[in-house]
Amino acid sequence: MQQLPASSILLQHEIFSALDVDHIQLLLSLTERRNYAEGELVFDTNMQPNYLFFIEHGRFSLHLPDNTFKEMEAGELFGEIGIINQDFRSGSVRAVEDSIVICISGEKLFNQEFVPAEVALVILRTLAKRLTTYLRSKEQVSTEEIIRNGENDQVEFKSTLRWNLFANKKDPKLEHASLKTIAAFMNTHGGILLIGVADDGEILDLKNDQFPNHDKLLLHLTKLIKDKIGPTFTSYLHFSIEQINEKHLLRIDCQPAPKPAYLQDGQQGYFYIRTGPASTALPLSKVYGYIRERFYEE
Repeated sequence: MQQLPASSILLQHEIFSALDVDHIQLLLSLTERRNYAEGELVFDTNMQPNYLFFIEHGRFSLHLPDNTFKEMEAGELFGEIGIINQDFRSGSVRAVEDSIVICISGEKLFNQEFVPAEVALVILRTLAKRLTTYLRSKEQVSTEEIIRNGENDQVEFKSTLRWNLFANKKDPKLEHASLKTIAAFMNTHGGILLIGVADDGEILDLKNDQFPNHDKLLLHLTKLIKDKIGPTFTSYLHFSIEQINEKHLLRIDCQPAPKPAYLQDGQQGYFYIRTGPASTALPLSKVYGYIRERFYEE
């Protein structure tokens, strides 16, 4: 596989996109490429946090102490909590398939002998913003509490991802409905989509979607998002399989995206936003004004 220059890869990520080329070149002196074989451990909670990891190729699985999982793909970053805290890792990470990562030395990243303070501050602020957004949704509000409170402008339930329980067959319209919700959350104020939960809050279990395992479900959904919304938007989504009362559901935490997310349907692209508890396609006459106000005006 032909490798792109590490500088080109890092510039594609929001953490480093605000830096100029000279600063990126400086960061490269703190990096090394590593290969991980399928199933190989990257780190666990007992390991000292020495590196920040950027996925160049492949997939990894993050296993948290509460028995939830997060699937991570090429273009994503992990290890932020450990690097900021410099004391512990919050979970364990293994390669799902043969993969390549760019490892950035955490010890040197925030050391003025290697990186100017102003550069480190830009990176730290962006890392802190990402973590705050994620932890606010993930840690302060449990999934059980979300289900008890019901659907609203930032929470939506879907019984299945692809399987029509009434017709007992796959239904692309159901996949489109989930993608519409994800795009709308990213285009508005963010939100949480729970798959495997009925409208009334009953947990139905992911087995109804007829995937051989949870990994296949996550692969299928990630491919849908990349094909229909765009691969860069996976960075603003956090997936976790959770178990409640012996039943599994998929939680998708959607961050507000810094750029418009269009959902492709055939030859047409649609722009969705949240209006109350619904995801609504914005009329073409209003799209420009909304995008200008939401994404580009300070």
